[in-house]
Amino acid sequence: MVKLSLFAVAASIPLLGCNVEPPPPSTGGVPDGRGGDPGAPRACERGVVIVTSDYQSTNIVVSRLDGTTLSPSFVSSGAAKPGLSLALSGDVDVPATAPPSGRVVLIDRYGTNVLTWMDLETAEVIAQLPVGQGFESNPHDYIEVDAERALVSRFGSNPTPGAEPFDEGGDLLVLDTAKYSIEGRIALPEERAGLLPRPSGMTRVGDDVVVSLGRLAADFSDVGEGRFVGVSPEQRAVAWTVDIQGLHGCGRVAVSPSGERLAVACSSRFDADTMQFDPATSDIVIYDARSAPPRELKRLGVARALDAGVQRSLAFASEDVLLAMAYGGNASAGDSVFSVNVATGDVTPLGEAAQPFAFGGVHCSPGCGDVCLLSDAERSTLRRWKVTANGALDPLEDVTVDTAIGLPPRSIGGL
Repeated sequence: MVKLSLFAVAASIPLLGCNVEPPPPSTGGVPDGRGGDPGAPRACERGVVIVTSDYQSTNIVVSRLDGTTLSPSFVSSGAAKPGLSLALSGDVDVPATAPPSGRVVLIDRYGTNVLTWMDLETAEVIAQLPVGQGFESNPHDYIEVDAERALVSRFGSNPTPGAEPFDEGGDLLVLDTAKYSIEGRIALPEERAGLLPRPSGMTRVGDDVVVSLGRLAADFSDVGEGRFVGVSPEQRAVAWTVDIQGLHGCGRVAVSPSGERLAVACSSRFDADTMQFDPATSDIVIYDARSAPPRELKRLGVARALDAGVQRSLAFASEDVLLAMAYGGNASAGDSVFSVNVATGDVTPLGEAAQPFAFGGVHCSPGCGDVCLLSDAERSTLRRWKVTANGALDPLEDVTVDTAIGLPPRSIGGL
C-alpha cells in the first residue's frame, strides 16, 4: 500500500473539515532555539511540523514535541504569503527526518511536484524548486545529508524521459541547498519487468541513507516484495540492498534510540474491491543496524495476531517498544493503534477509530520528553501518550493543533 493510493482512497470518503471559512493570515514563525547559530548541535528536535488537510486545502502547524501548538497556521494553501509563487496544493507532506539546517521544508506532491523551504522564525519563504522536470515526479521525502546537499525521493517515473535534464524519475534527486537547484540524480534498481522502483521514505543510518522502495507497476496492478536500499551520499550510488521476502507494501525504516535496531512495517497488498489488506503478507520486521546491509533479526507476527494489515508508519517509543497502527476493514471497522514489544512481540492495544484511514502520521521523542503523537483525522486531534520508564504508553489528553482553520491532522514531520 502506498501513500498515493491512500490519498485516492481518502478522497473518496467523506471529507473532514470541508466548507471552512477562508484561511486567516499566517500566525507567524516560532523561535529557532539555537541562538542564531544554524550550526549549533541539538540533542533533541525543536518540535514537529504537522500537515492538516482535507485533501483539497492544506495548513501547516508548528508544535512542540509534546504536540501543543506554537503556530496554528504557519502557512496554508489559501493564505497569501510573500515569496510563495507556487501555491500549496491539497497533497502536501513534510520530511520525517528533521532538517539539520533548521528550515521548514514542504513537499508538494502529485500534480504540483515542488519543494518549498521556509524560515522557521519569520515564516517567510526562502525558495521554491520544481522537481517534476516535465512529468509527475510525485516527490515523497526529503533528507539533508550535509550543510549544502539534500536528497529527494521521486516516487513517479517518466515513461518518456529525455526531453529535460533529470527527467527520468523513480530516483533520488541530489539538491544543492545553498543554490536551491538540482545537481544530479541517483538511479534506483528494479530488475523485475513491469515494476517501477517507487522510492518513498528515507532514513539516515550511519553514513548511508536508507530508502524504502514500493516496487509497483505503473498502473498499480502489480507489486513486488518489500525492499529497502542503502544509498551512499558520498558515492551517489546504491551501496547495498535488503529484500523483505514474503511481505509487500513496506514503509519507511525506523531507527531505535541507540541506532542499533531498525524496524519496518509492511502493510501487504491492498484489495480495492474489498477495501482490505492481507495479513498473510503484512508484518513488522526488526533488523540489526550494526551490519551493512542490516541483518534481519525477527518478525513480530503482528498482522496475523491482529487479523489486520499493519500500517506503514511506525516509530520507536523506546529502545524496546514500537508505536504502530493497523488498518480497519478486517478484524475491526476502523483503524487501531497499539504498542508492541520488540523482544517479545507482545501487543498492547491503545485505541481505535470508527472508520478506516483515519490514523496518519506517528512521531515519538525518546529521551526528549518521551511523548508519542498520532494524527487522528476522525477526531481532528493528536492522540498522545507519555512513555514511562518501563516502556508502557500512558494516555495523555488529546490536543487540537489546527485552531486557525480547523483541518484534520494527517502527517507529522521532525523539526
